Amino acid sequence: MSLLTPAVAFGAALVLFVWLASGVWVNSDAHARGSDHPAVWGVFAPLSGIVLFYYLLWWRRGRPREYPPSRLERATAVVVLAGLGGLVAGGLVSPPDPVSQLTTWPVAFACCLPVAYWVVKRRFDAPGGEGAGR
Repeated sequence: MSLLTPAVAFGAALVLFVWLASGVWVNSDAHARGSDHPAVWGVFAPLSGIVLFYYLLWWRRGRPREYPPSRLERATAVVVLAGLGGLVAGGLVSPPDPVSQLTTWPVAFACCLPVAYWVVKRRFDAPGGEGAGR
């Protein structure tokens, strides 16, 4: 069991890193869309799935970006997307106990990074996409 401790600690640290990245991404996106309080979105969206879904599915929809995404916003979007993809993939291939999932998830996260980078690049660089500066 002592061999799993560093792997589990790394998985837990990665979970916190992705959670923090989601707050930074929501904050940056809300700021670019003209929110009066982007920090409030950045703090409460990762804390509550309900607030995050409200932000993504309702609030964000009717507000075009005022300026294109920064490198930090793109990087955090890649981390969040790879984190969610890794969570789903790791959950599908690992046994249902938390220790196994925390040791499998970093590998799945690393495998999802190139795909997430491609998706974010395609989304932001597409004509009429998020980075078009409507």
